[in-house]
Amino acid sequence: MTRIGLPRTLAALNDEWLDLQFDPAPGAWAATPALAGARTLGEVFARVPHEPDKVLVGLLAHQASGDRTAGRVVVQSLVPKLVLMAVRDPEATFDDYLAALWVRVATYPVARRPRRVAANLALDTLKAVKASRPRAEPALLAVPIPDPLADATTVLDAGVRLGVIDGLTRRTLEAVYVDGRTSRAAGSLLGMSADTVRWRCSKGVRALREVAPELTDLLAG
Repeated sequence: MTRIGLPRTLAALNDEWLDLQFDPAPGAWAATPALAGARTLGEVFARVPHEPDKVLVGLLAHQASGDRTAGRVVVQSLVPKLVLMAVRDPEATFDDYLAALWVRVATYPVARRPRRVAANLALDTLKAVKASRPRAEPALLAVPIPDPLADATTVLDAGVRLGVIDGLTRRTLEAVYVDGRTSRAAGSLLGMSADTVRWRCSKGVRALREVAPELTDLLAG
């Protein structure tokens, strides 16, 4: 049975971030070059795409010192990847991936793995979720598994080609899960309310989950 744990948790994360992004960055972060000068958590978050390793390493170092706020920013930056992995995994929910990511964030070895931090966190999370499952039957081990970290836009395009989501739903999902916009910001961009954005995201994610095998075949081909 397909387990769906996406909409409620994602809505809660986005709503929380809508408030958190305006919180002032902790004063201690000013001592970290990649974070210095940022006035709010949102400004720190906005730096991740430009200098991902430097910003994430800085945040993870503060997280290791007990600053959970730093970890929360890291988690927010990985939400699009978590969504993509959960959408393509019929055996686990977004909640499973989120819980696994928090463990990876709390235990990430910054000194030993300072490069490709986002990819490392995502792959470690994926491995942790898969490792928690019963061992697969030998016959299933030979089945090729497409890369779960493929570009999210590719998955959305495939959903449109399969006819399970329309163009507006695709743009809504992209605004939230690829661009990292909040429901309110996505609504302003697309001319709809935040509630409508959340409804479209919920409906779109459910539709994609229901055709996960077809998506896998299409992307693998």
